[in-house]
Parts: sequence; structure tokens; C-alpha cells
Amino acid sequence: MKGKFSVLIVVTVIVGLVFSLIGTALVSQAASVKRGRNLYKPIPAIDVKVVKKTLHPVIGEAKGKPETPPGQDKEKKNGTEEPAATGILGEEVTGNRYAIVIGICDYPGEKYDICWSDGDSLNMYNALTTLYGYDPANIYLLRDTNPDHLDITDGAATYNNILNAVNIIKGKEVAGDEVVFFFSGHGADGIAQDNDSESRDEAIVVHNGATLEYIWDGQLKEWFSDFDTSRIVFVFDSCLAGGMNDVKADGRVISMATSENQVAYVYSKGDEEKGEPGEGVFSHYFVKEGMLDGLADVYNHDDDTTLGESADVVVEEAFDYAKKIIPDIYKRQKPKISDYFENDLLL
Repeated sequence: MKGKFSVLIVVTVIVGLVFSLIGTALVSQAASVKRGRNLYKPIPAIDVKVVKKTLHPVIGEAKGKPETPPGQDKEKKNGTEEPAATGILGEEVTGNRYAIVIGICDYPGEKYDICWSDGDSLNMYNALTTLYGYDPANIYLLRDTNPDHLDITDGAATYNNILNAVNIIKGKEVAGDEVVFFFSGHGADGIAQDNDSESRDEAIVVHNGATLEYIWDGQLKEWFSDFDTSRIVFVFDSCLAGGMNDVKADGRVISMATSENQVAYVYSKGDEEKGEPGEGVFSHYFVKEGMLDGLADVYNHDDDTTLGESADVVVEEAFDYAKKIIPDIYKRQKPKISDYFENDLLL
């Protein structure tokens, strides 16, 4: 009996050690995942639903921008929330400026195509280079391959090209630099293994040249988690954009075209005959009118007594303008901002 008892003890000890080793391995694996080792490639997800940026049915399929959308009132504010802009200029960038500017209108196949040609990313690129002094060599402009924009860009807006751009900038940036991440395209939600606590996750929809790919909110958070600079600006013009708020952190500003459960609309499908690219509603007002046209400049940040200056538009002013001016026809699109930068951020 004593022998059997001794054997039982030995077996128990061995089983305990095995389970201990398994537990240690699982903890180690979980720690590895949290460090992002498994978040730098497309990750498993189920019940994925693409929420397409779309034309408002009242506007229809007409080429070009809507002339006067029903319900448009440029003096009417949408909502009663306080403006994001304070009127006080925050700390200005002291280092280099880097940007990843992504625009997708032409997804693989035809089901998810948005417009004739993406104009949002081009407008953002022009704003960064002509207004804010960005060196084109420090901007990764990723757009459609059809029409062929590759002569003026750094490649197609594929998952790998976006990740590569993030990693290249990560290898260069230091504290005091500034980084912009701009995306215009579709959004999605689903149950993804991106290591956050959400029951459903949001994503921006990209592709690999042949099929759709997704960059999930927790995944993008991981990509930017070990940047040295805290001065990072995110702009998401996509459906469900509010769900991309996982990237929030001190020093960052996240401007989102919609709340977590809303649709983002198309401002214009563009006109191939005239060579006019299409635009999203949020990007049109945030970038085109707000920044490039200077219509968002309501505070005199540069102390020159002149307003309406494009180069003096801070991120928060551009957001306030877009939120205020988006016509009532787009009631299902309420822009959101998460601002963790002290006072106003001038790019």
C-alpha cells in the first residue's frame, strides 16, 4: 500500500510540474502577444462586417460634388459640445515631421469601390507639404493603383506597405518629432484577436492587392505603442471611425469622422472626364475647406492679426470646422475627437 501511495505522490508531482510548465508557457505566450509579436501580420477575426463609406441616397450617383445638399446651413452648429480648439497655441514641434497618408477608393473587385479616384489623401499630402512644411521625403503616400497614382506615391495602400511605413518611421523618429497617420477608406467591425478587452473590435479596411485586409484598433495601438515621440496625430475618415480610439495616449490627437457605430459618407465620387478625384465628407471639410482653403482659421495663433490663413489652422480648428459645417443631411455622421495634447496643435 505504501508503495502505491509513493507512486501516486510521484505521479502527482509530475502532473503538477507538467501543468506548471504549461501554465508558464501560456503566460509567456500571452506576454509575447501583449508585446505585439503576433500583431504585425493580419490577425484572425470572425464575424467581420465591412461598413462601406457611401453616398447619401438623396444625393444619388451624380458626378461631382453636391451643389447644395438639402438641409445645409453653414451657420448652424451640430450639437452643443465645446469646441476642441482653445485659441492657445500649444508647444510647437522641435524635431522632424513624418506622415503616413493613406487613401483608398479602389478596393479589389468592384463591390467595395468608393469613387473614381481618391482625393482625400492627395489633399492631406498637399496640406502637409504646402502649408505645414513637411518634407515630401518624410511622407509615405499610399493610394490606389487604378487609376495609376504610383508615379507620385510610395506604393499601393496595402497592409504590408502601411506596416512597412510605420516601421520605417518608428526607426527614425525620436522624442520631439511629429507623426501624422491619415486614413480615408472603409471601416469594419468584428471579433478579432487583437488583445484588447472589447467584445467587438473596429478596423480600417485595406487590402493585399487581391483581397481585403484589416488593421484592427488594438493592433494599430500596438504598432504605435513604442514610438519615442508623444506628438502623434491620427485622422480616420471611415465608417465606425470612433472605434479607432484605442490609439489614444498623452500628447496625441485623434480626429474621427464618425462615432463608433456610424456611417461615413462620400462627398463626391469625382469626375473621370475632368480628372477630379472623389472625396469623403469629413475629409472635404477637415482638409480641403478647413486647412487648404483656410476656412477653419478662427484663432490668431501666429499673432499677425490676420484670420482665414491656411498655414495657421490647427488640428482642433479643422475638426471644429468639419463638425460644425457638415450639412444636416448627414445626420448619421457625427465627428468625434480625442485630444490629449495641451492646448492647440499646429502641424
